[in-house]
Amino acid sequence: MHPALKEKLDLTINQKSFRIDVLTDLASLPEEKCKKLIDEFVELSYKTTGGTDWQSYQPAIEGWREYYNAVGARPQDYDQLLLIYDQDLLVHFTGVTRFNIEPSYRLVWIRTAMTLKEYHGAGLLKTAILSVISPEWVRRFGDVYFVIRTANPIVYEATRNLMREYTADSNLEISLYPQINKEGELDPVPGEIRDLAVLVTQRISPGCEFVPETFVNKGYFKSFGALYREPVFPCHNPATEQYFERVVDYSNQDGILILVRMQPRLTNIDAH
Repeated sequence: MHPALKEKLDLTINQKSFRIDVLTDLASLPEEKCKKLIDEFVELSYKTTGGTDWQSYQPAIEGWREYYNAVGARPQDYDQLLLIYDQDLLVHFTGVTRFNIEPSYRLVWIRTAMTLKEYHGAGLLKTAILSVISPEWVRRFGDVYFVIRTANPIVYEATRNLMREYTADSNLEISLYPQINKEGELDPVPGEIRDLAVLVTQRISPGCEFVPETFVNKGYFKSFGALYREPVFPCHNPATEQYFERVVDYSNQDGILILVRMQPRLTNIDAH
């Protein structure tokens, strides 16, 4: 972890009394620990997506348990897990999976990023992402794409804001696709990125339709039931909120695909 990022993480933790656990080598995680984590993931997830009366919303309670017991989403299947606790309560977790699309693309899939709704705005997603990546790590690998799927406009805006901040301090070129503009429409997306988005969704959402014109990944949670009740996400950017409301069908468990390209910024020495 980059020293400057560690300082930011410590400040966040101390101010809010959070504890961060970073787990790697997950394939060797003991069975009992996996079961405990699944219970925590399920509870956090159905409280987040089940609406105000989540206690009675069985599709989320049952569906998330099926999801986290499915190959690929089990704790032992991630390359890295970051867990944030408020005392003994899990309030955020981020699960990361890495893969390549040969020969040109290295991808880091933020497969799961969940924050208990009472803790939205506390900077937990930012803390998680900064702990997962560092400028040195990206420069070592060169051109890297981060992949996020979300039904939540708040997550989209948090990602965009974080990438702006990261760009200023990292000496990296960072591009986020798609860009939702102030009119609530998408800025033009390069053909190469659209083509990559199709390949990525074929890998992470096999059998689910991807709509390149809107970047909607259709029904990617649908096989696990209606995990997302018709939600109201109080996003501070009206244009982003309106875009999600217009193109995302929550009854179909749709979401938006986000691609973030990171590459070392050329210096004058590099240019010569």
